[in-house]
Amino acid sequence: MRNALRLLNLFSIDEPELTLSEIAERLQIAQSTAHRLSSTLTHTGFLVKEPILKTYRPASSILSMGTTFLSKYELYQVSEPILEELTKKTGETAHVSVLKGNKVVYLYKIDSKHPVHLLSHAGKENPIHCTSSGQVILAFQSQKQINEVIKQGLPLYTTKTITSPPDFISRLESIQKQGFAISQEELHKGVTSIAAPIWNTEGNVIASVSIAGPTTRMTPLKVDRFVKLVKAAASSITKKSNNLLHF
Repeated sequence: MRNALRLLNLFSIDEPELTLSEIAERLQIAQSTAHRLSSTLTHTGFLVKEPILKTYRPASSILSMGTTFLSKYELYQVSEPILEELTKKTGETAHVSVLKGNKVVYLYKIDSKHPVHLLSHAGKENPIHCTSSGQVILAFQSQKQINEVIKQGLPLYTTKTITSPPDFISRLESIQKQGFAISQEELHKGVTSIAAPIWNTEGNVIASVSIAGPTTRMTPLKVDRFVKLVKAAASSITKKSNNLLHF
């Protein structure tokens, strides 16, 4: 994990791209170790590999992460096996997400065997107000942060998007009480998602676990079961991350 942060710190305006041998030399690690580390960071959306030049560069999604990278990478490590299990149990695509300004960002993603084609990937940003992952994190933030999101506007994406500030606040209050969020076709027509909060040791919600799938598969009986599974996954990540999650 420390090497992952050290690796990202190698890049600069003067050196935006590095070869594998350069990474190994700068970090003073074996080339096999550099390859394994670079491959993991590429797979999780933190680096991009140029196929022709065979160089690595930071993905655009992490350029604004700064010193929060390490804690996010640790969250990824804790989440990976839990997300994989969640995907197996539900048959739907699973994500771990965090807030970045007035957007929700996918930190990690596990595709199901029949993924929802939303072009989601690690680093993908989506609106907070019409995604279950964004809503469930925002519901537990300060009133100031909630007001700031509302101030930025609640754009219409589908006929089911909540665009009224009073209605949006009411939705967040309901999410706080029930401990999960369901977004039914609020961002994409035909897609339903379910999310639950991830807490840090200070009692703050700092991320979310979510699944997304076609509304046609999200029947009432399935939704009830999926809510329990998503909440259980979020609880497991919360417990296992322990002192790692301090954003």
